[in-house]
Amino acid sequence: MYSEALSYLRCVACYCALVLQNDATSPAGEILSGTLRCAACAARYPIRAGIADFLGTPQPPSLAQVTNEWPATAWVYERAWRPFALTLLSRKPFPYQRELPLMVRLAEPGRTGVFLDVACSNGLYARALARTMHTTSHVLGIDHSGPMLAEARRRALAAGLRITYIRASAQSLPVASAAIAGVTIGGSLNEIGNLDACLAEVRRTLTPGAPFVAMTLTRAETAPGRALQALLDSGGVVFWTPDELIADFARHGLHVEHREQHGLVLFTRAV
Repeated sequence: MYSEALSYLRCVACYCALVLQNDATSPAGEILSGTLRCAACAARYPIRAGIADFLGTPQPPSLAQVTNEWPATAWVYERAWRPFALTLLSRKPFPYQRELPLMVRLAEPGRTGVFLDVACSNGLYARALARTMHTTSHVLGIDHSGPMLAEARRRALAAGLRITYIRASAQSLPVASAAIAGVTIGGSLNEIGNLDACLAEVRRTLTPGAPFVAMTLTRAETAPGRALQALLDSGGVVFWTPDELIADFARHGLHVEHREQHGLVLFTRAV
């Protein structure tokens, strides 16, 4: 993690400010180890191998989240699945060269401030934002999986990008209220668990008028597709119709300005 993130981080127990203690920093300015201590309740959150941990012992609530805790899943994700995922799901050519510019355009990284990539996995969206954003801005990548975050950090360092990675829950984001210039989330929204709690946290953290950009997989319309999704649902992967999802956003004060669908893949921008 990096010093640019410190003033935005908060204790997940009481949302008070955190103080960095006993830190060790790399020559490039990355905080490699230390402790984040709450100034109010004295809760402590360790920083290990450059990643701040607000969760402690892994307790994934679903099979989908259990598999994301496996180092093999983190290794395979961007090497064998993610580059081809949207092409398979949309049934049309949809490489990174098409997906990432679309996400970046909707997220408006030209806005100054801190951007949050929730359920960031290997940090694909976080890296795309960091490459195109204002020089005074910063990206926080948040995920519950330690192996995913370790791979995300490795990829960011290899690309020469300053991205802060944090292990935390999407339903309890360790960041200040009304402080974030934009939030993105990829297909992980389908396996996030408690959607309402996640959306409430997204709304809490965004500054007024800031965008929330989501790439989501929608409910299948064919019988074989619905059967497969029913099987995945038993493992913690949930699918909605576009109207259901947009209604959920609206209930949490996130109003969709733009939507576009490609097969099962739905991109939305809400504020």
